[in-house]
Amino acid sequence: MRISGSGSGGSSFGGSRSDRFRNRHRPGQKVRGVLLKNLPDAMAWVDIDGERLLAQLETVHPEGSRLLFLIQQLAPRIVLKELSGGAPHGQTATTLSRIGDFDSARTLFENRFRTALRQADRFGRPLPLPDFLALLAATPPLHAAYQDAANCADALSAILHTSARVTLAYQPWLAPAALRQTTIVRTADTGTGLTETVVEFDHPRMGLTRVQFLHKADALSCRVQLQHPEHADTLARYLDTRKHPQAPFQIQLLGVTKLPRTQHSGLLAELLLKK
Repeated sequence: MRISGSGSGGSSFGGSRSDRFRNRHRPGQKVRGVLLKNLPDAMAWVDIDGERLLAQLETVHPEGSRLLFLIQQLAPRIVLKELSGGAPHGQTATTLSRIGDFDSARTLFENRFRTALRQADRFGRPLPLPDFLALLAATPPLHAAYQDAANCADALSAILHTSARVTLAYQPWLAPAALRQTTIVRTADTGTGLTETVVEFDHPRMGLTRVQFLHKADALSCRVQLQHPEHADTLARYLDTRKHPQAPFQIQLLGVTKLPRTQHSGLLAELLLKK
């Protein structure tokens, strides 16, 4: 697949689309794109990281398809190799392909997110939602990557909601230094009125971390499970210092324990791959 700019050539606003693409990427990098419009002679407009580019495709895809590419070269012309991670829009996708879409989009966002956090001197520090949104607004490629990951999460959520009354979301600002963040919410049971929210992420030191919240009326409890339980006591002491006496209701900590080995594959594998 060959990529070119829009044909506008250089300009005082940062050069052609091809030049901007070259400045932001490197050979060997994976990028995701959306096919905007098919043209004659196997040409098409594609959107990659917010840049509208003219592409010559090796195969025909429906408009709206999400495609995954490997950058093979950037000069003298841009050459991308289409990978199998993209699934055509409107095609009946298997559960595994939906997982693959989300995982690849999430990984591409995380790579850009960690770079942006370091540049903003925010890496390893809490990131409230307003600050996360401001970071996205200031970095269009980061915004585009997050939107792609969020859209893939929505596709997974549709499967989960139909089969298990579960909603899935991607909320990376909850654990900005971690990887593979996933949030699920199990709909309140009509009999008990209990809603379960689980936040999962891969922490640099604690490994796979799962935080379970149980909410009913004005009662909220929390349980934390760690892949590396040697950090449990330290984390429990820290959480004990984070109580807010003036809050309308208190969060009851049910404990910090070891994450069972059978759950080390993560929430998505448990929810979507179990027979």
